[in-house]
Amino acid sequence: MHPEQIKAAMRMNGVTSAVLADELGVASSTVSQVISGRATSTRIAKRIAQIVGQPVEVLWPPKPRLVLRRNKSAGALA
Repeated sequence: MHPEQIKAAMRMNGVTSAVLADELGVASSTVSQVISGRATSTRIAKRIAQIVGQPVEVLWPPKPRLVLRRNKSAGALA
């Protein structure tokens, strides 16, 4: 879910990032970073999901893991 959609859903339920930060005893910037996906906090994410009424996985879908494989023939450069 896009961060602006998460913030809008929170506001529609009467909760702002600042109010949530006060409730959880964290900085409002921490809540904003979790909403945007730049930081992770299970506690904050679960509370936001509870407020919005969506599972955490819907708000922040798991990112696919990038698997890097070395090409064995690439090691023999001329």
